[in-house]
Amino acid sequence: MRYDDCVEILDSYTQQFTDYYNKAGRGHEIESLKIPVGGDQLTRIRLDGAKSLRLGAHTRAERFDCLEPMIIELFHTLMDFLEKMVKKLMKKTSGRDKCTLAHLKAVIQRSDVNHNVKGRFKSHEDFVLLVGKAFTVQAAMDYFGMNTVDDNPTQHIPPENIGQTHKNKRQAVCDEAMTGFMRNVLQPQNFEEESALRTNILLDIDGHVQRVPVVDENIAVKLLSGNKEVIIQMAADELEKGKTFHVYLPNSRTVYISKAENDDLFHYVMCFLQLYFLIIFFKDAIAEGDIFRVKVALKMMVPHFYAHSSLSKYLVECLDYILKTEILLPPKYGIQVETSAFVNSKGGIGKNRPMDLQKENQVKELKNLIKGLGANKTENAIVNISKAAPIINDIVSNIDLQINFKDFHTSHKKRSNSDDFKTLLQEFQLIKPLQYIPGRKLVSYRNIRPNVHAELLHCRDTYYEAIMVIVNRLRRNIPVQCEESDNESLEDGSDVEYCDDF
Repeated sequence: MRYDDCVEILDSYTQQFTDYYNKAGRGHEIESLKIPVGGDQLTRIRLDGAKSLRLGAHTRAERFDCLEPMIIELFHTLMDFLEKMVKKLMKKTSGRDKCTLAHLKAVIQRSDVNHNVKGRFKSHEDFVLLVGKAFTVQAAMDYFGMNTVDDNPTQHIPPENIGQTHKNKRQAVCDEAMTGFMRNVLQPQNFEEESALRTNILLDIDGHVQRVPVVDENIAVKLLSGNKEVIIQMAADELEKGKTFHVYLPNSRTVYISKAENDDLFHYVMCFLQLYFLIIFFKDAIAEGDIFRVKVALKMMVPHFYAHSSLSKYLVECLDYILKTEILLPPKYGIQVETSAFVNSKGGIGKNRPMDLQKENQVKELKNLIKGLGANKTENAIVNISKAAPIINDIVSNIDLQINFKDFHTSHKKRSNSDDFKTLLQEFQLIKPLQYIPGRKLVSYRNIRPNVHAELLHCRDTYYEAIMVIVNRLRRNIPVQCEESDNESLEDGSDVEYCDDF
């Protein structure tokens, strides 16, 4: 998309809403009117540049002062985040590594998951959400000591009469259980938490893994000898060097203590779960229209985009969105910009969708209508059919509703998520991916970090400096160097569709 095309687009926007306001008798409001313009990363960059070309124009309309701000849309941010996740955790060479995404894809035969996220977004999203749900359920089963989802808990069992207790008591028991479970599956969410975690050391005590704090360069391990508790002091640096301590207890039992080896599979699953939780958090915030949680999610995405590349396009877009809505724009107008990112065409609580997702589906329907014009179609014919598209779709939808028409998109049998979910749980029962087993290796993910902050901890200062450079350039409206831009729009064969549970 060239800049002259972008200027023409902005001119058409200005002319359209000017006509609308004049016909409504509200032409005097145009002088103070501001309308946000959203799009994918490439669209925002191009439109911002096109607007800059008109800075020296004489009138407000010619300068496009009413079109402000140019801002990123949420669905394209989610799509790019999912693409980065697939690139990181579903390498094509990792199919032989047990419980990786590439391996699980083969186990449940998801052939439509082909690493092309923009072309097969829905297939990749469904696959990631299914695997994330299976890992979460498996983590809950391990926490409560269950072999199958139908078993009764054998660990962390709630009181038998919990159903007959007061609400406050039930809430306290639920909070305690959830706190313990989330402690097992959540990783540090910032550098401070990760640094605090580094003050502990993971020990292998006779095959049992235990995290022990380091105090004054020493650690204290509690062991049971009969009915007595024995505390063993040892130097942390000796353990770091790989030394194994042999502890002889009075009951003639020898305990071997050493630093636990890395478990690549456990760290891989933890890394995946952090990304999965962020995706469902972001999707839920959008569905609820919660502008505050949306910004929290975007802030949490920033280190993930940076870890992919310091020149990541959507790293810049997340910072640009937060900077404009929280700092540069007036508070009231900032909230208006944030809420304009959602659309709820059919009503209902929790039924919001990103505005750009709706536009993508409308463009897809429009392409089908234009294609129906056949060969040698004129520009006027395309313009006319585009204007009539909403009315045509309404007429067709009403006719389909009256005759109970069912549109079968494919003759192939759709895979059952419930069957695939059971298959994944059976696979997990054999491999135990959420139990820390020292020494497990993944060929394609050697020494993978369990979270993004552990990955970036060694270059934390460089990360902060890079973020501030980007922010300062955005505040002065100076272009930021990014990766080479590609086509952000969905392909014609994309399977993105409306979802009731976005």
